Amino acid sequence: MTSAPHTSARVLTLGGIIAHQTDTVFGFACLPQEPILRRLAAIKQRAPQRGFILLAASIDQLDPYIDGRAEELERLTQVPSVPTTWLVTAAQNLPHSLLGEHNKIAVRLVCQQTLVALCRQVGPIASTSANISQQDTCADTAQLRTMFGPQIDYIETHAVAGTGQASRIIDCLSQEIIRA
Repeated sequence: MTSAPHTSARVLTLGGIIAHQTDTVFGFACLPQEPILRRLAAIKQRAPQRGFILLAASIDQLDPYIDGRAEELERLTQVPSVPTTWLVTAAQNLPHSLLGEHNKIAVRLVCQQTLVALCRQVGPIASTSANISQQDTCADTAQLRTMFGPQIDYIETHAVAGTGQASRIIDCLSQEIIRA
């Protein structure tokens, strides 16, 4: 039997979009490449000026995406008590759909083992909540299938539940809490 991270990795590397349990809520993910990000934004009916979160297994995976100062990088290495998304100075020439109209990139180092394994296989993944933009996030795989059906290439069904709440968001440089 093929493991969920392996199947998810295969779908992602073929340019697909997956639905999966993140360390917080059910989410959609794809590789951070412009055409796939545009497809994901269309599925979510999401405005193009909104960016995506980049999930990674380690800070090394984020190197091509961030242009952070030393204090930003040090904060990223600290393990917070709750899932935390950091806004970090973005590297140049990133896909527009990844950043939206922002000059910072949202990144989160994940601890959930399924996500760590997936990111180790494919690298960082662009992630967003599994919902139509500005609506409630899908609570389970049955609701995902009903709402999104064939628009999503793979729905991961075997994963450890996340916290059930969106991550907090903090500007890494200013330490401003954007979402508690």
